[in-house]
Amino acid sequence: MTQGAQRWNHVNFAVAPERLPLIEECIDTLFGWEKFVAKPYLVGYRLSDDMHEAALYFRPVPASAALHLALDRLRTQDPGLDTALHTLDGIEGDWADHTGFMTASLAEWEDRLALARRLERERPDLAIRVVDVLRPGDGRAQTDYLYQAFIRLGLLGPLRNTFEMQARTA
Repeated sequence: MTQGAQRWNHVNFAVAPERLPLIEECIDTLFGWEKFVAKPYLVGYRLSDDMHEAALYFRPVPASAALHLALDRLRTQDPGLDTALHTLDGIEGDWADHTGFMTASLAEWEDRLALARRLERERPDLAIRVVDVLRPGDGRAQTDYLYQAFIRLGLLGPLRNTFEMQARTA
């Protein structure tokens, strides 16, 4: 990286406070990232050894819960809103807002994808859904070396709730 270049160093999610313990369990179980802070007001994970890159935070924000309740209420009253949220929930993973990360190997990617599918079936309380999987050679993959799995975490709410898990063979 050239000196002075900018880079992303963290992502923060404002979550409904009552969902934070289950979100923490979901992330711990599904991704296994290093949790380096677990306080009532902040849960944080690192994806690398560098404290200044690749961090993920969850903060309990009551307004997030209020927004989810308002959207649920308004969906019943406004067919256009309901259709828009339903369409976003069903859109291809690569077109939705998402946060991407790279696994260390294809084997890890396959293991985590299998775990996500198992949790989707066996732990509905975690609200995990594998939205899409792209593999080289499937006719839909972007490249001949990039594996992509889009995993939606419904506990985060109806928006910005998707993680793109990648692996490369080149």
